[in-house]
Amino acid sequence: MNEKNTLKVRQICFLYLALTPVTKLSIYPCFLSRYADESLWLSALIGFALEFLIICAALYISTKHPDKTVYTITKERLGEVGAKIVFFIYALFFLAKATLPLIEQKTYIENTLYEIMPSPFIFYPFFIVSVFACLKGMKIFGRVADIAVFVTFSGLIIALGLTIPAGDYSNLLPLFKKPAYNVVNGAFRSIMWHSDGVYMLMFLGHFKQEKNYGKKICLSYAAAAAVSVAFLVSYYAIYGPIAKSQTFALPTATVFTISATNVGRFDFFSIFLLLFSQIFATIFPLFASTKCLERVFGFKSAKIPAVIVNGITFLYTLFFGKKLLSVLDFNANVLSVFILFTLVVFTLLFVMVPRSKNEVTEG
Repeated sequence: MNEKNTLKVRQICFLYLALTPVTKLSIYPCFLSRYADESLWLSALIGFALEFLIICAALYISTKHPDKTVYTITKERLGEVGAKIVFFIYALFFLAKATLPLIEQKTYIENTLYEIMPSPFIFYPFFIVSVFACLKGMKIFGRVADIAVFVTFSGLIIALGLTIPAGDYSNLLPLFKKPAYNVVNGAFRSIMWHSDGVYMLMFLGHFKQEKNYGKKICLSYAAAAAVSVAFLVSYYAIYGPIAKSQTFALPTATVFTISATNVGRFDFFSIFLLLFSQIFATIFPLFASTKCLERVFGFKSAKIPAVIVNGITFLYTLFFGKKLLSVLDFNANVLSVFILFTLVVFTLLFVMVPRSKNEVTEG
């Protein structure tokens, strides 16, 4: 087991607890409201259930192939060429997964933290941090998770403390008013926000299995999902039918409260805390894409794939940084199909396809 890519089970739990909720706090509630209105929490539950099943499938694979990475498992089943094809598709998957959060965070920062529109280049130092992280091993994210989990939950406690008392929960009634199609369609269109489960496949072979490790990881993810749903419910309880017009959920929902008005923008503590974790939640798919390309093309180091991945996303952000609505539509109508296909089909591939007779050992 490569030391620089080694994680502890605790750190995997913390990664889900720290990074999963923070990606659901800005545009996601507004986006879901457009499709499912007061039933947005049901759409979210479908997405979280899919992620949970993928994590369970990955954990099942880990029990059948202890200490083996997903690349080794793929190589055993599909051969060298097949493994490289699968990992190239995963590289594209993680690259696609990173595009929306990048535009989302750029727009969010510019519209939330500045009274006057800042220079368009204020966001781009992000890529310096991203390249640095992509050159490191997975262990760096484990260390970040040890800190970020406390930062995330401190921010969430403030955010939920401000939003939950301010809501009118009759806005969520009747519970099942919307047709099932709207709920399912909302879950499908928002699948980009529910693709963190595949990270568990990438963690295979990079942690030491301990007693009840599967339960610990599953409970951690379930806790992250529960907090995210709680925020969605309180958000819609505050805004009701006009929720779909509030693009950025966190700053608009928290400032709505009387307490925030009386004590000043106390909610900014929550925003800054959660932005810290959001940075790493946005970098992680870029890191995963870099490592996949490193495997596919056999690079001796991560320098070239890190520059390729971050260069592509830098150009994407440069050209589409002011086109959030267009990016959202593209993700909902086009990338959602690719994301769902990769999540479901490739997970089933690892679970269902029998192993070849030739065992391959990890170098």
